[in-house]
Amino acid sequence: MNQGTDRKTLRMMAVSLSLLLISNFALPTVASAASNSKPSGTLLLPLTPRIDQNELPAQSKPARTAQPKAAAPAQTKAATTTAPQTDVVESSDSGMNASTESGAPAANSSNEDKGRSGLQSEVPQIDKDAPSRISAEDAHNAPTLEATATADDLVLSEMDAAISEDTTLRGTIQIVADDTEYDQEKNTFLGTGNAVAIIGGQNSKLEADMILYDQNTNIVDARGHVKILRNGQLTLGSAFKFKVDSDEYLITKPDTELNGTQVIARGAYGVKGGMIFRNGTLETPKPFHIGKNMMFGPLSATTDIADKLNHPDAYLPEKGSFVFKARKMTYEKYKENGNLTVLGGRMVFNKFTIPIPKFIATTGQENNIMFPVTPMISSNMQSGGVNIGPSFNSSMGKTGKFHWAPMVQLGGRTPGNDTGSGLGLSGQVGFSNKKLSSNIAYGSVSNMLVADFKTKLSPNTKFHAGINRFLEDGMYGYRRARLMAEAVHNYAVPFEVPYLSSVNFRSAAGWAQDNPQLINTSPAFAALFGGTTTNTVKTSAFRITEQMSIVSQPVFSVGNEKYGAKGYFFGGLAASGYSSGDSRLMGQIGPSILIKANRFNLNTNYTQSAVRGSSPFLFDQFLQGSKSANIQGDVKINKWLTLGGGYGYSFDSKLPFQKSVSAAIGPPDFKVLLTRNMIQGINRFGFDLMYGQPIPFQRLVLKGSPDHGQLGGI
Repeated sequence: MNQGTDRKTLRMMAVSLSLLLISNFALPTVASAASNSKPSGTLLLPLTPRIDQNELPAQSKPARTAQPKAAAPAQTKAATTTAPQTDVVESSDSGMNASTESGAPAANSSNEDKGRSGLQSEVPQIDKDAPSRISAEDAHNAPTLEATATADDLVLSEMDAAISEDTTLRGTIQIVADDTEYDQEKNTFLGTGNAVAIIGGQNSKLEADMILYDQNTNIVDARGHVKILRNGQLTLGSAFKFKVDSDEYLITKPDTELNGTQVIARGAYGVKGGMIFRNGTLETPKPFHIGKNMMFGPLSATTDIADKLNHPDAYLPEKGSFVFKARKMTYEKYKENGNLTVLGGRMVFNKFTIPIPKFIATTGQENNIMFPVTPMISSNMQSGGVNIGPSFNSSMGKTGKFHWAPMVQLGGRTPGNDTGSGLGLSGQVGFSNKKLSSNIAYGSVSNMLVADFKTKLSPNTKFHAGINRFLEDGMYGYRRARLMAEAVHNYAVPFEVPYLSSVNFRSAAGWAQDNPQLINTSPAFAALFGGTTTNTVKTSAFRITEQMSIVSQPVFSVGNEKYGAKGYFFGGLAASGYSSGDSRLMGQIGPSILIKANRFNLNTNYTQSAVRGSSPFLFDQFLQGSKSANIQGDVKINKWLTLGGGYGYSFDSKLPFQKSVSAAIGPPDFKVLLTRNMIQGINRFGFDLMYGQPIPFQRLVLKGSPDHGQLGGI
């Protein structure tokens, strides 16, 4: 044996002895940890940080080889080695797709030769000669975020070229497991059994049955019961492959929770721009609710809808009548509102499919979803006739919605009682958000402009204004002035009053201008005022009103919720004063009976009224007379159809002051609502939709920031 060989042998023996002493000193608790079934081995590896390409000039990357590093001092309590840099090329498809849920067998770290053999034969290998990036084939041909970039867009060689040999290390990869091994020949580190990997500088942790880190390719490969905790977000899966220096990663069978929203998919593909889930389902913690004109329908249908809004989970059917599917969804995690955009949605009723335009919703809370296009079948804000057409909607701000609707007007009357040609054009434009709404409409047949504005001044106070618009007037119902602007405050007594179930006050003050000819737009409505009028005097005045209404405790109650009856008394008092010097006082009282007989619902009452004084306006006259009766009811034909209506009759004028028909059509979780008020000539079309089942999707794009959605790493 020559002198060089002797020196080499002595050097190797010295290094081996040093590593053995360091290992024994650095891991004094291995035996006790093993007895407690906790990870007993640790590998602490320096990690080359990712560096922004814009900070370094482009340069050709020199060939690199693993450089040996001196043994770590004893205080590090771990073996340390430099993470070598390698050229970046395509990687094989075997690593991710060959994953199983059984995990990898453990290797014995106490015998280096045996450990190498285990790495070669029993755990997934990342071949030194194999490509060193996660390919688009690995990602099941998943496109990049939004731009659907080609595979060339994911090439990482430019990033590697920007990282020079003398780059300063600022992080580590720490692998802790029951057994850990280093294969010097392949330059790989293996942790098996309760394996945990932590990347320095990232708020993340990876857990798995087995974790393999290849320093040649800078790829972390984890198998079996994978858990990824990043920034408080937990993702479960069966396998995980991560390209450390590029933010590319693959997850098999991911199960992720996003702000209470559960995402389960066959696979997920991550890049620096975000993450793409493929062929999975999304389940929100609260149902989606979509509604329009929900409170205009049969009596029991409106009651059910109010209960659904208060307790949505209790009204979800075990099996939905339809399945909602999406071609693509984009979840913008950084947003609090409007964070879920759905494209290519479909409602599937067995073999019947309804396409749904793009819409935006907020996960984790109840939603009144805005569809880009919705049908319009209405009286166009009471501009007259039946108006049919599409309504185009778009979001403005966090909660705002702008809509415009070109329509065709069928029928309608002018204030001068002209019926016109019977066919014309109409339209409507409006804006609404959580605080206010404003709309303007016009119909060519009726030649009438209608507009309104409503806003909340406080939780119990609102301001509303209208042009030729029916506005709510408390005990007087809906009344139509030429111009109206007033503030209204509603107050419900919060404490118990003996013998009464509720006491409510309504205070209002504002200015109004009358147009008597507005009653001519509906002959049945005009009849209550004595017939068609030719009066054109437009009286203006300020008005202040105060109203109080009460409902008694039940006078009697028999039966149960399915078959039964309940009776009570109601009453009210209203006082009005006008700047014209007029004043008026109105009072009413009467009994009311609610009857429930399985599929039948009935609410009937008789009212005795008295009026003293007068009003300078025609629009706010009291129309019920001194004696009147009213009945509201519906019948549930089956779970798909409910028919209802209402009829109010004045014994003084011997004319109906209220007459309507309504219907609720569809399954319990999707109702179409139709209402026709034949006295005021108002038509309403609405729907009530609730969906709480998982939403199947072909692709779900997850974004973490408005710029590029960087969610790379583990």
